[in-house]
Amino acid sequence: MEDYGLLAILVFLIFLLTVGLIITKKVEFVRALPAFGIVTAILAGTPITGSEYSIADYVIVKGATTLAEPMFIYILSVMLAIFIVEFKLDESINHLCLKYLQNNLKGILWVVAILTIIVSSIITNFSSIILIAIIFMPILLKIGFNKQGSVVLLLLSSAIGSCLNPGYHILYANLLSWNIDKVKDFYYIMAIVGVIALVFYILLNSKYVKDIESIDYEQKNIKVNWQGLCTIFIPFIAVFGFKLNIETGLILALSYGFLAMGSKQPFMDMLELLKVSIYKSTRVIILLSSVGIFMHAVKTPEVVDLMAPLLLHLMPKSPTQCLLFFTILSPLVLYKGPFNLQGMGAGLSAVIISSTSMNPMVLGMALLSLNNLRKMMDPLDVQNIALMQYVDVDTNLVIKKILPYALSINYIMLFYALVAVV
Repeated sequence: MEDYGLLAILVFLIFLLTVGLIITKKVEFVRALPAFGIVTAILAGTPITGSEYSIADYVIVKGATTLAEPMFIYILSVMLAIFIVEFKLDESINHLCLKYLQNNLKGILWVVAILTIIVSSIITNFSSIILIAIIFMPILLKIGFNKQGSVVLLLLSSAIGSCLNPGYHILYANLLSWNIDKVKDFYYIMAIVGVIALVFYILLNSKYVKDIESIDYEQKNIKVNWQGLCTIFIPFIAVFGFKLNIETGLILALSYGFLAMGSKQPFMDMLELLKVSIYKSTRVIILLSSVGIFMHAVKTPEVVDLMAPLLLHLMPKSPTQCLLFFTILSPLVLYKGPFNLQGMGAGLSAVIISSTSMNPMVLGMALLSLNNLRKMMDPLDVQNIALMQYVDVDTNLVIKKILPYALSINYIMLFYALVAVV
């Protein structure tokens, strides 16, 4: 049993070393994470073949394809982005924003934040924030926000929307074996805290918005392509109004778009656009395949059984220890770490909550709080990968900028968990 514990410690230290190398850019995580996941599975005793959770089948094959749907959604989103730029719909959007908010350019920040919250509260995958980025990133850059500031605004708003999203309520209620109303109550309070953080962020950074004169805007009669602009709203109408999935909504939008813009060969034009979009999405496809392999590796029963005793030994025994523990070790929710309910934590959470002497409600709330932090700043979160690759921004710069807001929300919710649960 002692050797078993030492092996878990070794894996834990290798995990921290791997994360450190990735953060310092000594090694690319597209190579490091799959390698670490496979090595961890081997050390834990996961069979190479001949098992439902074998390395060959479950980790590599299923892992590489487990995020196929997000890959497809990303490709479709890139298709829509190219379509919007090619037909200059982004110029129409910029004109409308500046026309109606020319005397209050800071209002654009609030509009973007509110729309992102609304969309993220209904759509549970990352395509919502990608569409928001496609539509509003040009205008955010034009009024003075840099790429890092714009991405942080979208991530904070998206995290608030996720707290209101019924899909996440159901997911985490099942993972924690909780009544869904408990998850809702906790997440609604977290959403309020998130809104406060977002308000502070906008107020502190709205000084970077330029004056109307400095962006050289003239009140000239620009012809707005209203028929083309309808393309942008079709995905939302399909998802919100008709309860279709986002993939169908994007395909319908592109089909309508080519017809509305007078394409004589809409099907062939879509195929050509698909070819270009796949080429532009190659890097994201490889990244998501690597994340899937790692995610499956750390969720194998052997790895979960290996790491559970170590984490149970480290778990806090008192409320004060709990507050310090989850504050100091909050980075362990990142990089599909042991507190990530969509990574290794999916298997470990049940073991930890059922075996600890702490109130399981406190630990459950702590894990929910940490996973909200993960959505905002985990470089391996599907949403964050897609957004940062689309915007082409340095991940570490974004994390550095969003860190104080994400940690503040996390710390407040941890404190609430300790005082609210008797």
